[in-house]
Order: sequence, then structure tokens, then C-alpha cells
Amino acid sequence: MDLINDNLILLNSDCSNKDETITLLANTLNEQNRLFDKDQYIKDVYNREEELPTSMGLGIAIPHAQSIGVSKTSLVFIRTKSPILWNNDEVRMIFGIAVPKENKDNEHLKILSKLARKLMDEDFRAQLLNENDKEVCANLLLINY
Repeated sequence: MDLINDNLILLNSDCSNKDETITLLANTLNEQNRLFDKDQYIKDVYNREEELPTSMGLGIAIPHAQSIGVSKTSLVFIRTKSPILWNNDEVRMIFGIAVPKENKDNEHLKILSKLARKLMDEDFRAQLLNENDKEVCANLLLINY
């Protein structure tokens, strides 16, 4: 299984707030058999949010967790129809990262670093905001970690 695929890309989501989006993220991972324990993953995402908000400006949030509830390292891309409030930022692009707790290679840090670097590119962000083909989005988001 890849880090991301068409089934992990949700374009034009109707989510209207952060809580709905985190639930959608967890449900998507669970439906794709990438979680052992959905509730544990959700709890770990919220714990991470309490440490430091995961909105990064530019209309982007990157909720993530290393969790015993995760079975397969994954990246989910959710694009909302309308901006939602994520702490003090309005976001439309949410990149959910799930990494097993026992990973030894700091996968989450490598993925975060490579994703954040890509997201600094204005053209890249514009492509993700406007693209309606999931396969194209998946190819844009391919990250070797």
C-alpha cells in the first residue's frame, strides 16, 4: 500500500469545522484498513492539537499523530468546499498524517518536512485547490520518505 492513493483523497468535502474534519479523516483511514483503533487515533490527533495547533497558515492544516491505533503509515488529503476555522486560521486544505507509534525512522517528521516544503510553493497549492482528478492529486502528493 502506498502512503496516499485515490481512496485517501476527498475533494469538495462538506465539513464545516475542525471536529467534523478530524472525524472524516479517521473514518477514511478506518475504511481503508489503515487503523487498528479509530478512537485511539482520534484521541492522539486531539492530544497533538493541544500541544501545538496544526494549522500553518496559507489555508492549510496538517493534523497528525503517531498512534498505537495506526496500522499503516498514511496521508489523507481533504479539501473543503468552503473555508473552515482551524484554531485561528481559515483552511480549505487538510493533510492528515497517520503513523504507527512504533515506527523507528521518524516517518512522521520526514513526511511533515517534505509535505511542508512542497506546500510553500504557491503553484503547488493552487494546483491542489483547483484539481478535481484524484489521481492527479495523488501524484502531486507522492512523498518518498
